[in-house]
Amino acid sequence: MKIKVLDRYIITEFLRYLVIFLLGVIFIFIIVNFFEQIDKFIAKKASMEAVVKYYMYQIPYLVNLLLPIAELLAVFFAIGDMARRFELIAIKAAGVDMYRVFVPIIVIGIINSFIAFGIGGYVSGKGMRKAFEVRMREIEKRHYSLHRTFARNLSFLGKGGRLFFFGSINAVSNSVSRAMIIDFKDGKIVRRIDAKSGRYENGRWTFYSVIERHFSGDSIIVFTYKSKTYPEIKEKPFEFLKVSLELQEMSLSQLYMHRKALREAGLDCSEVNTEIQFRFAFPLINFVILIFALPLAASLRGHGKAYGFGLAVSLAFVYWNLIQIFKVLGQTGELSPFIASWTPNLIFFAAGLFLNSKVQR
Repeated sequence: MKIKVLDRYIITEFLRYLVIFLLGVIFIFIIVNFFEQIDKFIAKKASMEAVVKYYMYQIPYLVNLLLPIAELLAVFFAIGDMARRFELIAIKAAGVDMYRVFVPIIVIGIINSFIAFGIGGYVSGKGMRKAFEVRMREIEKRHYSLHRTFARNLSFLGKGGRLFFFGSINAVSNSVSRAMIIDFKDGKIVRRIDAKSGRYENGRWTFYSVIERHFSGDSIIVFTYKSKTYPEIKEKPFEFLKVSLELQEMSLSQLYMHRKALREAGLDCSEVNTEIQFRFAFPLINFVILIFALPLAASLRGHGKAYGFGLAVSLAFVYWNLIQIFKVLGQTGELSPFIASWTPNLIFFAAGLFLNSKVQR
């Protein structure tokens, strides 16, 4: 029963600080960003409702981004306070192992990792896209739509890894000009279609003034057509004109689909592979950072809260910069996406195990 009471006490203290610091860091982030952009909001005569919506849609992303920092601060304040009030000494004197004190907080870290995975994998991207739409339409007053009806110099990665390039495309008239279509097989170009114009009618694409090249080894076979219909091209004009999402705005399922299309086209997948691995690695920070921080927080008996706060911020800064450095190395292909995404966690986890081995139990 004493252990259960202790668990309840530790969980209450930690969650109290966690909620305070999570709300606090999100509020600070929004306030700083707001004052950085206030001149733009005023210049565009943005309504307060639009500005509030813009930041509200970003909250899932901010929760996912700032939760590890809030956990760090909560650990140093909750466990640090217990160390300064000699509560940890009293607990050890009662025969309770110090690692047993850490268990409730580590369990919360594991739960937070699952929550962060769900938010980062499927929620935050949609929120950031909504925030971008609010900024374009309601703040900057631009004529922005996910479903355009016209575009110039458009490129599109279609089904089966087929690449499309259009000088112009109009979904109202279902027509394109200066079209170039490239088919791939096993990462190699097998066919290229160049056409002066094209039209989508009755569910099929017909192109005009066509030059069609077939590639086989070192040989090229060229065909010319006044017009030719291509039933294998299934995309409709509005599909070409959908606004493409940034990788950070895609859900995990969308990232997997995008990677499949890139692979079928024989294109480099380093950036999208790194993003996929990062979606799994980043949430685990909420667990790893606690393994690292708990033994440090337990040793704060001789230091004040300001010291703990500074130490937490410094560790968060180091961790975040380490993550960004390795992420860039993965995106550029200097490291494998798996190594680039998971190395920061492994470094801090190994350091945390070492610090835990030095804890006076």
